[in-house]
Order: sequence, then C-alpha cells, then structure tokens
Amino acid sequence: MTGLRTTYSPLVRELFERLPHAGDLAPGPGTVVHGEAIALDRGAWVRYEARIKDGRVADCAFRAWGCPHTLAAAALVASRMQGHCIDAEAAFDAGCLAMELDAPPEKLGRLLVVEDALSGMLARALALQLT
Repeated sequence: MTGLRTTYSPLVRELFERLPHAGDLAPGPGTVVHGEAIALDRGAWVRYEARIKDGRVADCAFRAWGCPHTLAAAALVASRMQGHCIDAEAAFDAGCLAMELDAPPEKLGRLLVVEDALSGMLARALALQLT
C-alpha cells in the first residue's frame, strides 16, 4: 500500500450514489441519437443517448465505466442536458467539470472522455437536424 487516499467532493458522492439518468432511455417520441468515447488506457468509457424533439434534448441517458469521477461527470451532464437546445454551445468541457466536481488533475483525461462522448452525440443530433 502506498498510503494514497482519494477523497471525493460531496457532489461526486451524491451523483455516484444516485447515478441519475444511468441506463437506457425510456420509450417516447422523437429521434434517438448517441455519442460514445473510450480511453482504455485511462480506464474510461462513456456512451450517451438522447431523444431529440423540436431541436431540444427531450431526454438523455448514459452508460459508463470508470472511476467515481467519470460516473459522476456523466450523470451530471445527462441531467443538465434535459431541455438543452442542440445547436447551443454545451458548457460541459472537461475543465469545467473538473472544477465543479473538485476532481484532481490526474482525472482530467477521464473527464475528456465524458466531453468527447457528449460532443459526438450533439454532432449527430445537429447532422440529423440539418438533413
């Protein structure tokens, strides 16, 4: 044992315990899009699914594998995407997530996986809207 101990902020603990929006989307009207990112070397995988209706995210769910910071960040983003306009700039970059979750600097790479999965999902949503 090295004696190192990871501590988690109250927000990380709350999100990790509840994991809001984890799992599959419930059936409903709209178009479903997804975005996925993986970094096995960082121990992180995130997949978002969103139901798009009238240019907005009507519902958002995620599946993820990784540390508590990764799962908490994925849950936070999925919760906040509800009602989000798909052509608006999403303010969920890895740096902002790290600050809000009080994540240590070594977790930034994992939070980039969350950001990449979200970016992929929003890009697919925009592409469908433009066609």
